[in-house]
Formats: sequence, C-alpha cells, structure tokens
Amino acid sequence: MTLLAGENLHKKFNEQVIFSGASFTVQSGDRIGLVGPNGSGKTTLFELISGRMSADVGTISKAKSCLVDYIEQEKHDQDELSLFEYVATARRDLLEIRRRITALENELATNPENPTGVKQLGQLQQKFEIDGGFNFESDVDTILHGLGFEKHRYDDSMRNFSGGEKNRAALARVLAGKGNLLLMDEPTNHLDIESTAWLEQYLHESNKSYIVVSHDRAFLTATTEKIWETTHGKLDLYPCGFEKYMEERKERRRLHAHRFRHQQEEIKRLEDFVQRNMAGQKTKQAQSKLKFLGRIKRLPPPGSDGTGPTIAMSSSGRSYAHVIAVENVSIGFGSTTVLRNIHFDVYRGDKIGLIGRNGSGKTTLLRSLIGELAPTDGDIKLGNNVDVAYFDQELSDLNLDSTVIDSLWQLDPAADVGRIRSFLARFGFTGDDALKIIRSLSGGEKTKLSLARLLYYPANFIILDEPTNHLDIDSREALEQALNDYDGSCLIVSHDRYFLDRVATKIIHADDGTTSVYDGDYSYFKEKTTKATITVPKQTKSKKAYHAFKEESKRRARHKKAIVSTKSKIADHEKELTRLEQAIGHNIPRNDWEELHTAGEKKKEIETALLELYATLEELEQVKFD
Repeated sequence: MTLLAGENLHKKFNEQVIFSGASFTVQSGDRIGLVGPNGSGKTTLFELISGRMSADVGTISKAKSCLVDYIEQEKHDQDELSLFEYVATARRDLLEIRRRITALENELATNPENPTGVKQLGQLQQKFEIDGGFNFESDVDTILHGLGFEKHRYDDSMRNFSGGEKNRAALARVLAGKGNLLLMDEPTNHLDIESTAWLEQYLHESNKSYIVVSHDRAFLTATTEKIWETTHGKLDLYPCGFEKYMEERKERRRLHAHRFRHQQEEIKRLEDFVQRNMAGQKTKQAQSKLKFLGRIKRLPPPGSDGTGPTIAMSSSGRSYAHVIAVENVSIGFGSTTVLRNIHFDVYRGDKIGLIGRNGSGKTTLLRSLIGELAPTDGDIKLGNNVDVAYFDQELSDLNLDSTVIDSLWQLDPAADVGRIRSFLARFGFTGDDALKIIRSLSGGEKTKLSLARLLYYPANFIILDEPTNHLDIDSREALEQALNDYDGSCLIVSHDRYFLDRVATKIIHADDGTTSVYDGDYSYFKEKTTKATITVPKQTKSKKAYHAFKEESKRRARHKKAIVSTKSKIADHEKELTRLEQAIGHNIPRNDWEELHTAGEKKKEIETALLELYATLEELEQVKFD
C-alpha cells in the first residue's frame, strides 16, 4: 500500500537549487535511509513531506491512512512539562480520553445512578483499551529506558535537560507516537552505543514505516532496506540496503564518469567535423551535425558529484615512546567519584577508542588528561616532547558571528590568504564557503571548521571528543583516512562503531565506575564482551556457494544476451538511418515539406538513440567476470 508519493518536486532558496524534479513513493513497511552531503536538502525533504514547507513545483500526495510523526520544533510551554509528560504528549488522543474518563468517574462518584454517564464511561474505557491506553505508560517507560534515561529523571522538568538530552527526548516522543510513518533526523547523534543498539532492535520489531537521516553506517546497515541519496538537486533512489548501496553508488559514479568521457569524445568528434566541413563540400552534413550538437543534453562533469573533503592532519614530530601514563587514577567532582582505579598507557602511534554509556565519565576523563580537572587520586604523567591538541564536542572554540576564513586567520594573522584558503579547502570550504558566517553553517560544517582550527598547527597527541557528530559519510571517510595516515597518537571518544573499526587499535571501555582495556578494534571488544554465540549450520557455506554459482551463471547469460540485443538494435538503427538519409537526399520531393520534416525528426531520434546504444555497448563490453 502506498502511504505517500512525491512527484516532480522543485525547491530552491534564493538561487540555490535544493531539488529539481525529485519523485518518490513510500510504501507500507518501507525502511528508508536518507543520505547525502551536509546541506544537500535532507532536512528540506522532511519539511516538505511533513507539510511544514511547500514545494515551488510538484506535489506530495498522502493516503488517508498515512499519519506522519516528525520531531516538532521546540515550544516554550514544553519546558514546563516533565520528561515523562513531554513524551506522553505524543498521544494527545489518549490523554484526552483519560481526562474524560477521570471527569466521568468523578461525576459518577456523586451521581452513580446516571445511566448515560455509565454508558459513556464504558465506551471510553473500551476505546482507551483498543487504542493501547492501558499499555501506553509502560511503552513510554520502555522507550525512555532504552534511550538511556534513568527512571529518577522522568519527573524532571524539560528545562533542566541539556540540548543532547532534549534531542533524545524528542526522539522518544516520535517513537511513542501514533504515526505509521516516522521521520527521524540523525537519531543516533546523541545516543551511546548501547542505546543505538536498542533503537536498532526497536525499529526491527516495529511495524511502522520510516525514513531516517543518518550518517552512522553501522546503524544504516542494520535498519534500512532502501536508500535515498540527495546530491546536487537530485534525489537518487536505491532499492537496496546500505552496504549494497555503497557498492552501487561507486558503480554509478564509475558509469557516470565513463558516459561523460564518451560524450565528450563524441562532442569533440562532431565539433571537429563541423569545423572542417562547414565551408566545404559537406556543408549540409556539417550544419546537421551542428544542430545535433545543440540538442545533446550535456552530462555534468564527474567531479560535480563530490568526493568530500581531504582532511589535513600532520604530526609535530616524534614524541617519546611513552606518550601518557594513567596510574590508579580516580576522577570526580568534590565528594562524587565518577571513575576510579583507572589504569592505562598510551604509546606513540596508538589509536585508542574510548567508549561507554552517556554519563559514564568519558568527557570527565578527557578533561583530566588535558589538565582541566585534577584527579582525586593517582597520577597522570605526560611523556616528553608531547604536544596535545583537544577537540571539544561542544565546539566552544567557534565565534558564531565570525566568518569561516577569519576564524582560521585569527590563529595565524601573518599568514597570506592563499595559505588559509588552501588549508580550508582541505576541509571542504572552497570559494564563497570561506566567507560564510559561522552561525549560518550546518552542524557538520561547524564540526569540520573546528577540526580545521584544531589541526592548523601540528600536534603529536590528538584527543577527540565525538568528532563524527553531524559529519556526513564522505567527511567521516576523510577523517578516517587522515587518522590512519597520521603518525602521531590519538584518543577518541566515539559511538560510531564503523568508525571505531576503521581507526581504533585499542578500546578503553568506561563502565560501572571504572575502565577496562581491550587490544583491538570495536568488533574485537564486542566479541570479547558478548557471551551469546551463534551456531552456523554446517551446510550453510556449501548452499551459499551453490546459490552464488547459480546467480553468477544467470548474470553471465543476461549479460551476453544484452550484448547481442544491443548489437542487433545498433544494426537496425544504422539501416534505418541510411534509409532516412537516402529518402531525404533523393527520394522525397523537395516541395513535400511535411514529409521532409517528418523524416528529419525521425533521423534526429535515430541519431540520438544510436549515440546511447554505442555508449551502452561499450559499457557492456568492458564488464569483466571472474
């Protein structure tokens, strides 16, 4: 069943095209991941789908049964609600029924012989039960607990929660709602690994459809079956999960580059022909080719697809082998101990991931390592020749009223503009982007600018607190590559499991007031801390191999058939083109303008189709099988 459909959507702000001809459908049961570079229109698409924004051109139609739940903008009166009350307002229908039930119960307490009231009370109680009212409070409790809220905070006023906690509460509210189509924008940004895993399981068991904006690759792999990608005004649809999408995206980009190169070669060949023959014996053919050149829809260069920033990260030089020693350290505030008996070492070249639930003391530990907070017990010893750089997840180093280029320039006022611009370009700030006011930047752009400021001067020990928050996939990959190439040492707080697997060589786990060290990546940590094992049937591998062989054989047969079919079509089109050229040149009377026009238009169609068929044949012939 189709819940929602968008057709030929166009949207732009000022002169920036956000969408140009985007179309899509959402079916019941769809689990869609919405990905794309920062600022490419993902949130705009959510605003269009939810009806908070209108398209300039095009329509979005919604089935009567489709009820969209989307995180609402913050309201002033919500700060007066408790956490539990705020989440419960997701079902105002149930709250209203319960209010009426309470009012009727009070009325019947004084007038129990009222038959109309008794009947209404029974009807309301029945509706309350059918709509899930008696289980609703339990459901809210399950969701809040799963997203990392402790029970003693349920009655706290919303004004007492941090921005990240309010985002988690808003996510809880969406999950608790009545909607059958959920729109979730970066739901894992403020979740720890345990809460993210809980959300994955919750969505897996849910019967609701959803579209989720996320750059968390492990989360997308676990929760999506289709991918929508926004880029350069387009909405590209991939009918597959995230891992297959990554392969397909690479192939589409390769084919685009191939088509662009082939088209450019054909355009050059035609232009050369026109230039050589416009004043010669083949003037009419040259004029025809010139008209054909004017009709060709030019493909954009492959570079316009974007390859993300190339993050620059260099060391200030080799430190001594022992970078930092943490010996039986306890940290906390006043009489409250957050972590105790901490013991670990960082050696030159270590890439360490620091993980743990929200509130487990990770940021407090980082503040102790950089000297902002003295330990309550034990010693933290920094090695010789160690230069420390610290990335703060709150991005407190940014002056929101400054421009991007000035924010970096103030670190090195004597630097020339070319050096500053060149450095910013490595983080994705090119052209006029360098002149933007920081306040207007997206979350991902602010993160990249803060990283640029941090890494402008080299350091050999970098401490990063949630560096991937708000970064798009290309930027995360660029940061991973930079960290892997970096010859210094790193300590990184992150909840991104994919990122940790790509970067970390050691994991420190903060849990239950202390820390444990694991010599490996996140997957190794997970293997060592997961008790349950899964037994794989003995025949699975051979069955998979057999099915893979069958699929490969089918694929080879389809490919061979496609080549034969394409060659046959080319031959047919060339014969038809020869016939039309003969007819236009000799067979059709010169005064039969209608017939000449019809034949000319048909000739144009054949020429365009031939160009596409030759490109298709070249692509097919380049395919190699193992």
